[in-house]
Amino acid sequence: AGVPCHPAGAQLSQLTSDPPWMPVFQYEKVKLTCQGSGTPGPTDWYLNNRHQWQSDLSYIHVTQNKPGIYQCRSPSARLSPPITVSFSNDQVMLQVPTRVLLEGDQLPLRCRV
Repeated sequence: AGVPCHPAGAQLSQLTSDPPWMPVFQYEKVKLTCQGSGTPGPTDWYLNNRHQWQSDLSYIHVTQNKPGIYQCRSPSARLSPPITVSFSNDQVMLQVPTRVLLEGDQLPLRCRV
């Protein structure tokens, strides 16, 4: 299914994750929240560039059986930038933030045991 066109001035939907670091341990759950124009209506959710479902909720919980690249589209807004949700069974892992970084931004790293 194609992505419907929106006016050029339509704002991007914003996708955030809690926790805001990836990868996460396999037993953890990731909450993705979609924010957009504030127009009421369902949120469209995409996984690996394919429309997966519509939901009346502006958030979803992702577990280890559904890793991948997530995007969302709230009503009257454009498709969000992607967030890659990944899980690790390592005992120690180096995490990076899920927010979009621009060239010149500092890249914080986090080590978790």
